[in-house]
Amino acid sequence: MVRGRRKSNLKKDWFDTSFKILSITVIVLLCFSIIYPFWSIFIKSFMSDKDIIGNPLALWTNDFQLDGYRAIFTNRTYNFGRAFLNSVYITLATVIYQLTITTLTAYVLSRKNLPFRKTLTFYFVFTMYFGGGLIPYYLLIKDLKLYNTLEVMIFPHFMSVFNMLVMRSFFLNFPKEIEEAAIIDGASKFRIFVSIVLPLSKAVLATIAVFIGVSQWNNWYSAMLFIADADKRPLAYALQIIIEKSRGTNSSIGGEVQVIGKSIQYAGIVVSILPIMVIYPFLQKHFIKGVTIGAVKE
Repeated sequence: MVRGRRKSNLKKDWFDTSFKILSITVIVLLCFSIIYPFWSIFIKSFMSDKDIIGNPLALWTNDFQLDGYRAIFTNRTYNFGRAFLNSVYITLATVIYQLTITTLTAYVLSRKNLPFRKTLTFYFVFTMYFGGGLIPYYLLIKDLKLYNTLEVMIFPHFMSVFNMLVMRSFFLNFPKEIEEAAIIDGASKFRIFVSIVLPLSKAVLATIAVFIGVSQWNNWYSAMLFIADADKRPLAYALQIIIEKSRGTNSSIGGEVQVIGKSIQYAGIVVSILPIMVIYPFLQKHFIKGVTIGAVKE
């Protein structure tokens, strides 16, 4: 009896140990698969083109150089420094503009006593599935005198309906007792919204701000369509031009043909993702909480 129990315990311990080892191995492999691409891009931005081509899987280099970074910030063809400032302005303005409209719209549509609430909500949701088309959109931008301006990257986007629905879901589950207590104390609806609802909505506001900021920071397609001047390009479009211009450019040195521009591509990628990687850790706590809150059903 005791021997059988001992065997059972040994078998259970062996199974638990094996499961832990397997779990740790899988987690380590997953972490490596996530971290390696970022690390590889970062290291290659400090390597020469010859080293990158000769050792594409390198995890380290003994010959650090800044040629890629020097090229993107000094070459007027890329105008990377100006593009970086343009993206900062466009992203900040868009976050403030869209976050204000999204918050106000979501709060109004979350009020159950709003007349035609379901009809108005359907009107917004409808736009997620159907659009006017690229040509009418292009003609509208031209008629509004927004073509080839930085504002064309800000105002036409107006609001993401998805972000509005996430925020609306949060407001629908906002404790009614808090608002009722404020009404009894004589607070107006605007005062309740500004002084009570918004301060208690930091999590979902931070989440939507991250969504808007990342989407706008990576938006190169709108710039390609509507911006012609090089000094008005955002960072994402400048990076796309860097990749296109440096791809497949050959140079013959001492009879050996080399591909030029790899380090420039990686340096541009590092500079473009660095601001988001720096800002995100400060918003991570609110981001995770906001996504969870926004997932609650009505």
